[in-house]
Amino acid sequence: MGIPESGFVLFLVFGIVLTIAGILAGAYILKPKDQPIRFDKWGFVVVIPIVIPIVAALLFQVLSYYHVI
Repeated sequence: MGIPESGFVLFLVFGIVLTIAGILAGAYILKPKDQPIRFDKWGFVVVIPIVIPIVAALLFQVLSYYHVI
């Protein structure tokens, strides 16, 4: 792994960390006062179709970048 690839990895990790931090901050801001944040099964029904294509697209790009597929 050379210099260009390490920059790409750092950019990707930084973007993922900022995305997760933004989601958590938004959930914290939008929650009702004095109520815990909780997720039930319907929360996962909404989250899974959003997360799976994002992960699949990123995985496809990484694998095609390294000529695995």
